[in-house]
Amino acid sequence: MGNNSDEKTKKVIDKHYLSGKEVRAIAKANAKEMRRLEKAKNRVIPESEYVTQMRDENNILEIENLHSYFFTDQGVVKAVNGVSFDIPLNSTVGVVGESGCGKSVTSMSVMRLLQGPSGQIVEGSIRFKAYDFKVDPNGEYIPVYVKDEDGNVVMEEELNEDGTPRLLKDGSPVLKPKLMRDENGMTVYEKEEKVFDIAKMPIKQMYRLRGRQMSMVFQEPMTSLNPIFTIGDQLDEVTLLHVPGATKAMAKEHSINMLNLVGIAMPERVYKSYPHELSGGMRQRVMIAMALAGEPRLIIADEPTTALDVTIQAQILSLFNDLKKRINGSILLITHDLGVIAEMADYVVVMYAGRIIEKGTASEIFHKPCHPYTQGLQKSKPTMTSSEDKLFNIPGNVPNPINMPDHCYFKERCGKCLKKCSGDYPEMVQVSPTHFVACHLYAEEEKRG
Repeated sequence: MGNNSDEKTKKVIDKHYLSGKEVRAIAKANAKEMRRLEKAKNRVIPESEYVTQMRDENNILEIENLHSYFFTDQGVVKAVNGVSFDIPLNSTVGVVGESGCGKSVTSMSVMRLLQGPSGQIVEGSIRFKAYDFKVDPNGEYIPVYVKDEDGNVVMEEELNEDGTPRLLKDGSPVLKPKLMRDENGMTVYEKEEKVFDIAKMPIKQMYRLRGRQMSMVFQEPMTSLNPIFTIGDQLDEVTLLHVPGATKAMAKEHSINMLNLVGIAMPERVYKSYPHELSGGMRQRVMIAMALAGEPRLIIADEPTTALDVTIQAQILSLFNDLKKRINGSILLITHDLGVIAEMADYVVVMYAGRIIEKGTASEIFHKPCHPYTQGLQKSKPTMTSSEDKLFNIPGNVPNPINMPDHCYFKERCGKCLKKCSGDYPEMVQVSPTHFVACHLYAEEEKRG
């Protein structure tokens, strides 16, 4: 009996065992592909190769057939495997799913922050509508000048370093065109709308977008701030890097305004503080202030309330709702908390094992969930009216991300399987004008209809 058991165990081990020859073959293939992708990331190409057009002008971001992989010694982990969804202007899109489903990797792909050379965008498009600075033939930014009622440029006296007017030989003052400045005292430059395909963009060109056009609030505020620099130093850096012509005095004023905007009391004191002197809620507010400092069009919030207690969570969510109206931009909200999604999102994307299995408006996903996985997530949420003694949990485990099956990834955990579920992976089926689901149950209904 013991020998039979040992033989069965050996067979199971052998089934999941990689020989030295196989490991070397995987490493060789991975190294070749990583070199190719790293070379593509660092190439020097004209802007025309990554400037594109939006499919729908009402969107600020369009992700289409995105594949982001990690090349490991055991094989290729397909963390994001053909994801497609849009973020409309002035809206909040929530991405929800279990841990490890690809939510954060999707957001990191948009920001081009995947840890290379093992983490790479292999295929797909990420189209982003940006307001980019116009440049003259010399590559310099073009400032905007103050004009009078007749459309003539207003002139002002040029000052010396000590603040006194600079004079010509005849004693008359030196005049220069008066620069237009915004409410923060920053020089205004001419801008134009451009659409960039982030997936094709050389990594160095991402500095034009990351931090200014799009920014990210990371999951853990305790570790996202540098402990050896003051809050002011870290906030000022954003302004000095991304705002042309910004001085230290301008950056400080802007940073304090940002701290005020996110509801921090005594911002001058917090500006001089170190991260360890602040509570978790205040650190998260600082992270949001840092994300807003470049006046972005898109904010990506990756689990922004995970490390906070319930009362602070409510304040942070309320702050995000207010900020979306003020910045006239959009928010991509990554979370596994359905309560947060219900409170914040206009549209919801449900991910499972690197793919989107359902997407629609928040109302459709919460009141008419179609996919058995989405229904399982809804059931696992604790409610005041529930009469069950135990919380519902979805049985089984997520499949191995290295050897994904050809059939529906949720098949082994689903209680509504059809014979067809063992075949090809289901296509997206349109249930309503805004509601889509990848499930054979609805493909069958569509045929019958």
